[in-house]
Amino acid sequence: MDLRTFVIANPNAGNGKVKDEWEQIERLLRTQLPTMDWAFSEGPNHATLLCREAFRDGWDMVVAVGGDGTVNEVVNGFYEKPSTEDYTFKEGWIDGPKAKETTIHKDPVLGIIPIGTGGDFRRSVGIMGTISDTISRLSSESFKPCDLGKMTFIAHNGKITSRYFANIASAGLAGDVDKVANSMWKGLGGKASFALASLFAWANWKNFEGEVIIDDVNQIDGSFQNVVIANGSYFGGGMWIAPGAELDSGFLETVLIGDLTRFEAIALMKKVYDGTHVDLEKVKNYRAKKIAVKGGGVHPILIDIDGEQPGRLPALYQVLESPIRIVY
Repeated sequence: MDLRTFVIANPNAGNGKVKDEWEQIERLLRTQLPTMDWAFSEGPNHATLLCREAFRDGWDMVVAVGGDGTVNEVVNGFYEKPSTEDYTFKEGWIDGPKAKETTIHKDPVLGIIPIGTGGDFRRSVGIMGTISDTISRLSSESFKPCDLGKMTFIAHNGKITSRYFANIASAGLAGDVDKVANSMWKGLGGKASFALASLFAWANWKNFEGEVIIDDVNQIDGSFQNVVIANGSYFGGGMWIAPGAELDSGFLETVLIGDLTRFEAIALMKKVYDGTHVDLEKVKNYRAKKIAVKGGGVHPILIDIDGEQPGRLPALYQVLESPIRIVY
């Protein structure tokens, strides 16, 4: 396979591992990819700009080197910057037209070299092994069709904003965990770092009152610990949060974690790594193409998107059915 390939690497990923080992990584890449160029991202959202420019210039595949946040930035570069002019904010809800964006490249391919803290999307795709193993797969002819999610929400500047996600978005405790985790040293590794961040966030957490509307039909009101909108299956450094999620199902798996007591939350933390939390009475699952979520009360409910914390509720989640392929 000879796809013209542009590689976007986050030099700070893996606590600087990408930068430290780049000479070897680049050498391995050039043995697998006959037509290749690369660039380091230089700050927040720079990978998105690099990806857009690559597809405008005719590259066929973009490879993300880094963690889940790097993959998220690259995936957002598969499209032009999303417009929110047709979205409305009324009575606490965000609403808008069906998501039907067209990618910049007519048949874009995503490659992944996962070097980061969480590594959750690699688990959802099934890309495991060493750096050398993942690089060798980039020249294969095995592709996985992949849906994307689109989240429209209130950004930190108070404006309606849209972002795409490959793996998982959520609202509630996960947003607070992101806020803590992204301010911590991550040298402990993905699972330990997120577990520690979860404990810090959980110590001050109170479940929030909210409303969820599934496909404009089913409305669920109540108290929630987390509202999880999943395209992939894993988040939080290995938590199997959405066992029923499939990357090419045409649906987003919605996991509502209800009004857990402290004792129940501890029990859930143990179960979520093997996916058995979905059997708990206060955990509900839905498959949907459109999910609207809003929170009650005066305190903002923070949101998560592929491990980043870009804003708050209300939010609207929509599925984009198989716009990309992942090489694996």
